[in-house]
Order: sequence, then structure tokens, then C-alpha cells
Amino acid sequence: MLLRRGTGGIVLYKVAEQRIRSGLSPAARVILGVVAGLFGAVMILAVPPTDKAIVFYAFAGFCFLIALACATSGRVRRFVGSAIGLILFLVSGGYLLTELLSGPLFSARRSEPSVMNALLAFAAFGVPGIAYAFSAKFGFSKGSRNDAP
Repeated sequence: MLLRRGTGGIVLYKVAEQRIRSGLSPAARVILGVVAGLFGAVMILAVPPTDKAIVFYAFAGFCFLIALACATSGRVRRFVGSAIGLILFLVSGGYLLTELLSGPLFSARRSEPSVMNALLAFAAFGVPGIAYAFSAKFGFSKGSRNDAP
């Protein structure tokens, strides 16, 4: 469907919003939930006996939250999805703050930390995460408008 000037763009936007709000299909939720659960289990099994163990446990917990969001519905899914969005916002915001305080503006490679990479991560993960958390109201609203994360 082509985007045209005028009312056609508004119709396309409304259709796109409905499709996004409908969430993942049941098959996609099962696949994502199983894979996220397996990732969480592997992270727990791979915990090194060092001071970095907390990072492994934190990532495993994040993976289990994704699996839980895939396995639930309604208010529980909105609450867990909001928690995931808030975590993404906090982690990407922390990365951005760290780089603003002590990192280089640009890096020689994309894999190296920099302010620009932190800004991109914040725009890609933090902003959508907090936007979902606010729109879903952490599952406390009775409406089903944001039923799917």
C-alpha cells in the first residue's frame, strides 16, 4: 500500500497502529518465549565464579521477563512489558550518561563505546521502552488498548 498525501496517509497510519497494537501472533510469542527462556537458563548455567556473576544473573532475569511477557496476557502482560521497557530505558540511559561523562564523542569502530553509539542505543531502546511503559500504565489501567507489548 502506497502512502499518499491527504487522507490516505491518515488511514495508513491508523491501520499500522492497529497492527502494532494487536501484538505478536501466538506462534511468534511461543517462539520468542521459548528462546528467551532458553537464553535465561543458559546464562544461569554459564555464570562464572567472578565478580561479573551479577551481570549474568541480571541478563537471565531480563530473558525470563521476556518469556513471562510472552506467556501471559492482559494486565500481567502489560505490567511485565512495562517493566521490560523501564529496564531498557534505565540501562540505555545509564550507558548514555556514562559515555557523556567520560567517553569519546565518536569511536573508530561501531563496536567501541562512544557518545554517538550511546545516543543511538538510547533512541532505539530507551525511548520506545519508556514510551510503552507510560502508554501501558504498568497494567494498572482497565482498558485493553495496550494489551500486547
